[in-house]
Amino acid sequence: MKHLTILLILITFTSCKKFLDKKNDKALAVPSTLQDAQALLDNYTIPNTFYSSAGAQSDDDYYLDDAFFNTMSVENQNNYTWQKEAYNPTHWNLLYNIVYYANNALETVNKIKPVSYNQTEYNSVKGQALFFRSYALWHIAQYWSVPYNKATASADLGIPLRLSTDPNIPSKRSSVEQTYEQIIADLKEAAALLPVNVPITSRPSKAAAFGALARTFLTMREYDMAGRYADSCLQLYNTLINYNTISQTSATPFPAFNSEVILQTQFSGYAMLTATNWKADSFLYKSYDANDLRRALFFMPNGTGSYGFKGSYNAITSGSNFNGIAVDEMYLIRAECNARAGKKDAALNDLNTLLFTRWRSNTWSAVTATDADDALKKILTERRKELVGRGLRWLDLRRLNKEAQFQKTLIRKANGTTYTLLPDDNRYTFYIPQSVIDFTGMPQNSR
Repeated sequence: MKHLTILLILITFTSCKKFLDKKNDKALAVPSTLQDAQALLDNYTIPNTFYSSAGAQSDDDYYLDDAFFNTMSVENQNNYTWQKEAYNPTHWNLLYNIVYYANNALETVNKIKPVSYNQTEYNSVKGQALFFRSYALWHIAQYWSVPYNKATASADLGIPLRLSTDPNIPSKRSSVEQTYEQIIADLKEAAALLPVNVPITSRPSKAAAFGALARTFLTMREYDMAGRYADSCLQLYNTLINYNTISQTSATPFPAFNSEVILQTQFSGYAMLTATNWKADSFLYKSYDANDLRRALFFMPNGTGSYGFKGSYNAITSGSNFNGIAVDEMYLIRAECNARAGKKDAALNDLNTLLFTRWRSNTWSAVTATDADDALKKILTERRKELVGRGLRWLDLRRLNKEAQFQKTLIRKANGTTYTLLPDDNRYTFYIPQSVIDFTGMPQNSR
């Protein structure tokens, strides 16, 4: 994957040079061309790496030793033990910074009248800006607004929808319904504008937009639409890695920008999420069969009789894990949605297509199910095992807690104290940073 890394460097630095490196003349610092807007979006550090790890800190896939827990900041301890006072201002600020960059690029594009020779470039840059704005807003909604509930979404508090760079426009909370309507509208427009092929997967493609729509509708529990968009994504790109070709002894077995990645993004790393401190939940680790290659490729002994996570599609063990869109997730979304629609055979076909690439050669036996509900349970089990470490488990807990058969009470211990998080608890939604509440006067979440 060396050529991809070189290409990323060239895009990030060469493309940004014209706009980002201008210094003295303030007039020149205002983006005005398609190339300027592209440079904003190619600044990899902003739109691709600053996603929140608050959910990854709070999910049930791992635990921490007391000795390390006692070294953490109060904010991280609060996330880990599901305290009411979990605010995460840094996460909030970084995500809205992505929104700001996307809005800046979008406003630049909207001032330009496309002509025949630049129409393709115009469409691509506008589509990228719309994608990154909606992708960031979707992440914000997963942490600072309540889970989508169709019956109450028009009254539930959503997030501030910042659709302009103008600081004089007051920030106020939209409803959850308005939040998702904006995200979906942006993604649909992006899908219509984005190209099928991109030079590197740090840039969103048409498949990435379809994948983000599939995720969005999944979190809304609109399973028919989620399945449709996962299918649209897979129609464009469906390459799976055969895990038999990956080194089990490597400390970072999966390179970034690998062939399964549709969009390369990651969340901000924290010491609690590194392979030496993050310790796999024992029940999760034991759920992998000895011939399931994910056990060796995802986890590494950390010298304490437990296992750290090394399976990020980001070639890293520092906790800045891959949270982008990949083919395996799309197979699992389509499988789940087919099972929920009563299409057992189609659901199992997707699941088995994925799992065939995950098991040791000549040891795989296809998963079977008695009915669609049995298939659904098996798909959700494999979803947790496949997508561990990507920050998606917290989001799954939020939506699945709405269904009695999948509700789960989370329990943790730290320094001899037991902490409990009940299904559908208010603490699945974080407090908005108090400084934001004080400045804007917008209502705070209940926790």
